[in-house]
Amino acid sequence: MRFEDFLKTPECKIGNTVWVCDYRYNDLSLSKPIRHVPPVEVEIWSNDDLPKNKRVYYSSIHFRPIGKKTVIAPFDNTGYRSYTGVSLNVFLTEDEAKNYYIRTCKNLIGDLQQEKVRAMKEFDDKISNVSEEIKQI
Repeated sequence: MRFEDFLKTPECKIGNTVWVCDYRYNDLSLSKPIRHVPPVEVEIWSNDDLPKNKRVYYSSIHFRPIGKKTVIAPFDNTGYRSYTGVSLNVFLTEDEAKNYYIRTCKNLIGDLQQEKVRAMKEFDDKISNVSEEIKQI
């Protein structure tokens, strides 16, 4: 479920554990995903417990993988002013998280394959244009 929906559940309490995941590109033509969080069990923490050099925007809580100090923010970094960005996906069980992540990856593979076809056509068109320039000389 989306983080915004999770906030309304009784499971959203400091100290509880949940599963989170996300895999998303903001732009498929970019080399890195905007967020890549494989399914991981995390504990819910208050932002009052953040290290001094860390900030979490648009939420009063954050997540930390069990036994680690890594901070996972509920929202990605596409937010600005009144738009929070896209939220992390939160699940109560490992199976739910893994199944969602697998579906996300399969959809992403399809999107990347379509982007590959589009990019190949774009480069073929560019090559054709440059070849036409050579023929005109």
